[in-house]
Amino acid sequence: MIMELTVDLHAHSVFAGGTQALKLTPEKYSENKKKAVNHLKKTNETMPLKGIDLIGTGDCQFTIWTDILKEVVIEDTPGIFYLEGNFHTRFILQTEIIFTLPIKKHSKIVHIVFLFPNFTSVESFRDLLTSWDVKHEKMARPFVKCASQAQVSDRIFRILEIDPFIEIIPAHIMTPQGIFGSNIKLTRLSDFFGPVTDRINILETGLSADPQFLGLIPELDTKTLISNSDAHSSALHRMGREFTVIRVSKIEYSHIIQSLRSNKVEYTVEFPPEEGRFFLTGHRSGRKKPGVHDNSQYCYFSPQHVPEGDICPICHKNLTIGVFQRCMEVAKAQGISRNLNSIIPKQKFIRMVPLIDILSKARNVKTRTSKLLIRDYKHIVSIIGPENILWKITLDEMEEKLSGQVDEPILNALRHVKKGNFTFYPYGYDGEYGTLKLGEQGNFQDIKVIKSSTPLQQKLY
Repeated sequence: MIMELTVDLHAHSVFAGGTQALKLTPEKYSENKKKAVNHLKKTNETMPLKGIDLIGTGDCQFTIWTDILKEVVIEDTPGIFYLEGNFHTRFILQTEIIFTLPIKKHSKIVHIVFLFPNFTSVESFRDLLTSWDVKHEKMARPFVKCASQAQVSDRIFRILEIDPFIEIIPAHIMTPQGIFGSNIKLTRLSDFFGPVTDRINILETGLSADPQFLGLIPELDTKTLISNSDAHSSALHRMGREFTVIRVSKIEYSHIIQSLRSNKVEYTVEFPPEEGRFFLTGHRSGRKKPGVHDNSQYCYFSPQHVPEGDICPICHKNLTIGVFQRCMEVAKAQGISRNLNSIIPKQKFIRMVPLIDILSKARNVKTRTSKLLIRDYKHIVSIIGPENILWKITLDEMEEKLSGQVDEPILNALRHVKKGNFTFYPYGYDGEYGTLKLGEQGNFQDIKVIKSSTPLQQKLY
């Protein structure tokens, strides 16, 4: 029997990033275990609200986290786990590793998601990291520094040889830390991965891209595209903010991997790319770019308006190249010119604005973890079903279910989103999320904004 399974295969544990990991000591094991288990429990509470069936554990090779997982999760079917006493959500062993490759005088950084069928394969993977002198005991998301493209390929081959069902998924492929990102501009998967490129079946779209934008790039025509949250917390506005629906015959690890490899993706649910943190090319204000801009200076551009040489007109340093521009650059380098507006994606997808973001705008409450917004969220879900249902039903069906059940400002905000009557201002750029605007539409293909405290530089188009 074929069934649909909703998955989010890229997440992180409470140890992600290495900051907490550096402070860990054996004496704090009980304290760390409590915090880590609470994270799993919150995930169990969040995922049913989102409608997610299966999520990645994150950081599964990090020793302390591995040991905790072994204590608290139970294998349900081969390679699929649940938290003891909580049956709502299933987990898959997953991590994100950073591979680096020197290119000329710089280093190309690429984030890669790995999926594992069992703890034995995770331990073998960890042994490999040790043999390569990777500092994985202190970093939940460690760096694998490679000296050459051949070494990148060899090391990934060695990981894949541990078990035929270990899967490699280049993460958020268009953002600066993705394979095609602006952190050293590459234009082919093989430019970084070499011979192991043939083993790459699946790629992650990331928050600033979706199957339509990636449809610009010919090399991706035969690949499976999936969408994941890349969540670093169990908060509603992080977990399950993007996900993938696949067709499987059994909820077992091997069947899920086979489904992904053979592109049995029913659809992905995606952030509007304009909301993503790296959508347009630009430089953010000095509040987050100290020493470069002051607090009133910023600029961002759609590809046709990017200044010559990708140079910031305010500080005259290199701009952070956005996903939209990179998609067009990679497409051009691969020799096929495609028009974004005429692309019919080969893979179905739904663009949605996370419900908690809509409620935040409707209530004019910026803190998305506020009790008021969580109450509103749970009330809507109690009526309509998990959040993923909201994006599958029609506007009329939504109206029928929610009319008279929620406050009119909330219902009106949901109407705008269902009708596509929304935009972002500013759009996402240089690490800043886009700001949702309801009741209006924008044109992200014709944007040129320059704000400077110097009168002669100040322009707004």
